[in-house]
Amino acid sequence: MSSTLNEREIRTVALLINPAAGGGKVGQIVDRAEVRLRSHGVAVTRLTGGSAQESLELARGVVADGIDGRAVDALAVCGGDGMVSLAVQATAHSQVPVGIIPAGTGNDLARDYEIPLGDPEAAADVVAAGLVEVVDLGRVTPDGQAPQVFGSILCAGLDSKVNRRVNEMRLLSGPARYVIAALMEFPFYRPRRFRMTFDAGLPTEDVVEAEVLLSAFAITRSYGGDMRIAPDADRSDGLLDVVYVVEVGRTPKLRFARHFSKIFSGRHVGLDGVVSRRCRTVRLETPDVVPSDVEAFADGDAVSTLPVEVEVLPGAGRFLVPKQAG
Repeated sequence: MSSTLNEREIRTVALLINPAAGGGKVGQIVDRAEVRLRSHGVAVTRLTGGSAQESLELARGVVADGIDGRAVDALAVCGGDGMVSLAVQATAHSQVPVGIIPAGTGNDLARDYEIPLGDPEAAADVVAAGLVEVVDLGRVTPDGQAPQVFGSILCAGLDSKVNRRVNEMRLLSGPARYVIAALMEFPFYRPRRFRMTFDAGLPTEDVVEAEVLLSAFAITRSYGGDMRIAPDADRSDGLLDVVYVVEVGRTPKLRFARHFSKIFSGRHVGLDGVVSRRCRTVRLETPDVVPSDVEAFADGDAVSTLPVEVEVLPGAGRFLVPKQAG
């Protein structure tokens, strides 16, 4: 991994909270994290929005203007991947790093950045230590809509269908939700014809049309509670890691089902029908279905139905990471 690391003094932190995260237990988690941060001499101000949009606006406000006229040294998040994504959107292209206090369902960004899970004090120690990693981010632009920045993976296909199911579930918690949702969606989902235009206008331009079961366009390695869909992704190489499953023969779903468990270790890459490549940009369309019935999800939340443009933003993000990371 070719990441850049630097240290900064952390004295003022804005702490963005999702009250619904962790099955409603986020209050206990954030209290413990805040006590630990204050023990390091860090001033903490909590931010709690009534909606995702309000939370994003609050985060953007403190990144731009600080708190009481004083710049923040970090924007920490107590929640899951969706809440971290809001912080990423607020801090993109700025010098303010994102810190993570994991309290979500999948916590994939926390896993990739090696943030301790289930230990708010240890996660707060990472924030206070001030080791910053400079990383790539992604940006997705639906046709006719505003762009959105993301920090981990954009997916479209069966995986986005599963993601929607997970977000609507009220039973269970943690990564088990993704497994159950996959079992519920898999029998009924059929591959869709995708047109993927890679690196349009560049020497590496390539157009692929195929029947696609699922697809991932990755900055980091995992989604769905540590499913390593893109095990070779390098979050600092200036490229998207692309992994998609195409129809080969008449039984792609059955064949893929037999190997489903390999996603958790990344051993699915290289199997028949699993395609991997890298790119700087990609346009996703479903030419046979207009309007499209395939949604794109980024960082675990819905963005738009296809078509969308996806691109990498080299070095646009900053995360607070453990001393041994990188």
